[in-house]
Amino acid sequence: MITPTRVMVTGATGFLGYRVISNLLALGAKVTALVHPERLDLIQPLTDYVEIVSADVWNKASLKGRARNHQVIIHLVGSTRAKPFEGLTHYQLNLVPARNVINMAISDGVLFVVLLSTVVRPLEVSGEYVRNKRDAETYLQNSGVGWAIVRAPALFAPQGHPLLSFASFIGRFFPLNMSLGRYLPLSADIAARGIAAIALNSTQYQERILYAHHLRRIAARHRTNQTLLYSPIAPSFADVSTDPLDETPFGWLPPYS
Repeated sequence: MITPTRVMVTGATGFLGYRVISNLLALGAKVTALVHPERLDLIQPLTDYVEIVSADVWNKASLKGRARNHQVIIHLVGSTRAKPFEGLTHYQLNLVPARNVINMAISDGVLFVVLLSTVVRPLEVSGEYVRNKRDAETYLQNSGVGWAIVRAPALFAPQGHPLLSFASFIGRFFPLNMSLGRYLPLSADIAARGIAAIALNSTQYQERILYAHHLRRIAARHRTNQTLLYSPIAPSFADVSTDPLDETPFGWLPPYS
């Protein structure tokens, strides 16, 4: 009997995180959700299905030993919404947590890290956002840990967003899939299934940078008849993006104070 892969997910209470967890479970993985102490109440509905670990990705000490006995980490924490005057720079929001999680993977013997990045700078967002995302990618590539990087476009919940669903649909076809396809919005459900499948097939996607067209193909190959566990974490995290044309703020943010 093959032992199920044990996967740790950061940003588990976010717009994308609960979808990734649901798909991992449907594909037979054992899942650990690494959750900020202030967000533990949001993950409680999943306690019967996943292991919950409390830690702060901005605090290196709190991560010590948390990923032991895991084969894969999926890192989803980050945000486009910097507030430099409050200390929330893109460096602090996107590079620091990625670096801390990668170092946790190294020290705890994790074999493979899937890093969520971005394909392009969203409108009205500083170029520092992409620079820090790329710096996180470089840090992972030089870490010695196995890796896959997902450069995602804007993600949206398909329910209630017909125009975005249409834009995503036409991005599947030639010639758009060869040019603009990687930049057009993508359903969070498709992205989540693709990311989960990448994590569970690490040898196939080792040292690859993956885009929306890859996620579509991977998701199509890994459809499952298992019922997806779309938890009642909170409607605002589950189905609603207040700024659907922008990149949804993945995961959770550090406190402003």
